[in-house]
Amino acid sequence: MEFAKRLWRDQEGVVESALVVIPLMALFLISVQLIVAVNYRNLDLTYMQSAASEEAISTVVSTSDEVISFSSPHFFDELRLVVSHRTRLLPRLIPNLPFLSGIGTPSTDVAGVAVMERQP
Repeated sequence: MEFAKRLWRDQEGVVESALVVIPLMALFLISVQLIVAVNYRNLDLTYMQSAASEEAISTVVSTSDEVISFSSPHFFDELRLVVSHRTRLLPRLIPNLPFLSGIGTPSTDVAGVAVMERQP
Protein backbone atom coordinates (compact mmCIF):
# COMPACT_ATOMS: atom_id res chain seq x y z
CA MET A 1 0.00 0.00 0.00
CA GLU A 2 2.86 2.31 0.81
CA PHE A 3 4.31 1.65 -2.64
CA ALA A 4 1.04 2.70 -4.36
CA LYS A 5 0.89 5.96 -2.38
CA ARG A 6 4.49 6.79 -3.23
CA LEU A 7 3.90 5.95 -6.91
CA TRP A 8 0.81 8.17 -7.00
CA ARG A 9 2.70 11.12 -5.51
CA ASP A 10 5.62 10.69 -7.92
CA GLN A 11 3.44 11.13 -11.02
CA GLU A 12 4.44 14.75 -11.61
CA GLY A 13 4.55 15.77 -15.25
CA VAL A 14 2.03 13.22 -16.52
CA VAL A 15 -0.49 15.88 -17.57
CA GLU A 16 2.20 17.93 -19.29
CA SER A 17 3.41 14.85 -21.15
CA ALA A 18 -0.12 14.09 -22.31
CA LEU A 19 -0.54 17.68 -23.47
CA VAL A 20 2.51 17.22 -25.67
CA VAL A 21 1.92 13.65 -26.90
CA ILE A 22 -1.72 14.06 -27.99
CA PRO A 23 -1.12 16.97 -30.43
CA LEU A 24 2.02 15.25 -31.74
CA MET A 25 0.03 12.09 -32.41
CA ALA A 26 -2.64 14.12 -34.26
CA LEU A 27 0.05 15.87 -36.31
CA PHE A 28 1.67 12.52 -37.13
CA LEU A 29 -1.64 11.00 -38.27
CA ILE A 30 -2.47 14.03 -40.41
CA SER A 31 0.93 13.92 -42.09
CA VAL A 32 0.67 10.16 -42.72
CA GLN A 33 -2.83 10.69 -44.16
CA LEU A 34 -1.43 13.25 -46.60
CA ILE A 35 1.43 10.94 -47.60
CA VAL A 36 -0.98 8.05 -48.20
CA ALA A 37 -3.32 10.28 -50.24
CA VAL A 38 -0.52 11.55 -52.50
CA ASN A 39 0.90 8.06 -53.05
CA TYR A 40 -2.52 6.56 -53.84
CA ARG A 41 -3.21 9.38 -56.30
CA ASN A 42 0.15 8.89 -58.05
CA LEU A 43 -0.36 5.13 -58.24
CA ASP A 44 -3.89 5.50 -59.61
CA LEU A 45 -2.73 8.11 -62.13
CA THR A 46 -0.03 5.76 -63.41
CA TYR A 47 -2.49 2.86 -63.74
CA MET A 48 -5.11 5.00 -65.51
CA GLN A 49 -2.60 6.46 -67.96
CA SER A 50 -1.37 2.94 -68.75
CA ALA A 51 -4.94 1.69 -69.23
CA ALA A 52 -5.83 4.63 -71.49
CA SER A 53 -2.71 4.07 -73.61
CA GLU A 54 -3.47 0.36 -73.91
CA GLU A 55 -7.05 1.06 -74.98
CA ALA A 56 -5.91 3.67 -77.51
CA ILE A 57 -3.41 1.27 -79.08
CA SER A 58 -5.81 -1.68 -79.21
CA THR A 59 -8.85 0.54 -80.09
CA VAL A 60 -10.93 -1.52 -77.65
CA VAL A 61 -12.62 0.92 -75.30
CA SER A 62 -14.50 -0.08 -72.16
CA THR A 63 -17.99 1.26 -71.50
CA SER A 64 -16.89 3.48 -68.60
CA ASP A 65 -14.38 5.42 -70.74
CA GLU A 66 -15.03 8.39 -72.99
CA VAL A 67 -13.99 8.81 -76.61
CA ILE A 68 -13.74 12.44 -77.70
CA SER A 69 -13.53 13.17 -81.44
CA PHE A 70 -12.09 16.34 -82.99
CA SER A 71 -12.26 17.17 -86.67
CA SER A 72 -9.00 18.20 -88.28
CA PRO A 73 -8.34 20.05 -91.55
CA HIS A 74 -5.01 18.23 -91.93
CA PHE A 75 -4.10 14.82 -93.29
CA PHE A 76 -5.77 13.10 -90.38
CA ASP A 77 -9.51 13.09 -90.88
CA GLU A 78 -10.31 13.04 -87.23
CA LEU A 79 -8.44 13.05 -83.96
CA ARG A 80 -9.83 10.80 -81.23
CA LEU A 81 -8.94 10.86 -77.55
CA VAL A 82 -9.65 8.18 -74.95
CA VAL A 83 -10.32 9.50 -71.44
CA SER A 84 -10.40 6.97 -68.58
CA HIS A 85 -11.64 7.90 -65.11
CA ARG A 86 -11.14 6.20 -61.76
CA THR A 87 -12.29 7.08 -58.24
CA ARG A 88 -10.81 5.30 -55.24
CA LEU A 89 -11.60 5.62 -51.54
CA LEU A 90 -8.66 6.31 -49.25
CA PRO A 91 -8.12 4.69 -45.88
CA ARG A 92 -9.08 7.03 -43.06
CA LEU A 93 -6.29 7.25 -40.49
CA ILE A 94 -7.68 10.23 -38.58
CA PRO A 95 -10.74 9.46 -36.44
CA ASN A 96 -13.94 11.45 -36.86
CA LEU A 97 -13.29 14.58 -34.87
CA PRO A 98 -15.79 17.47 -34.64
CA PHE A 99 -13.55 19.95 -36.47
CA LEU A 100 -12.99 17.42 -39.29
CA SER A 101 -16.68 16.59 -39.82
CA GLY A 102 -17.04 18.69 -42.99
CA ILE A 103 -14.34 16.83 -44.90
CA GLY A 104 -16.44 13.88 -46.00
CA THR A 105 -15.04 10.64 -47.35
CA PRO A 106 -11.47 11.00 -48.61
CA SER A 107 -11.01 9.73 -52.15
CA THR A 108 -8.88 10.19 -55.25
CA ASP A 109 -10.28 10.95 -58.69
CA VAL A 110 -7.86 10.59 -61.60
CA ALA A 111 -8.10 10.55 -65.37
CA GLY A 112 -5.86 9.07 -68.04
CA VAL A 113 -5.79 10.50 -71.56
CA ALA A 114 -4.40 8.93 -74.76
CA VAL A 115 -4.66 9.58 -78.49
CA MET A 116 -6.31 6.85 -80.59
CA GLU A 117 -4.61 6.33 -83.93
CA ARG A 118 -6.31 5.39 -87.13
CA GLN A 119 -6.17 1.74 -88.02
CA PRO A 120 -5.00 1.02 -91.59
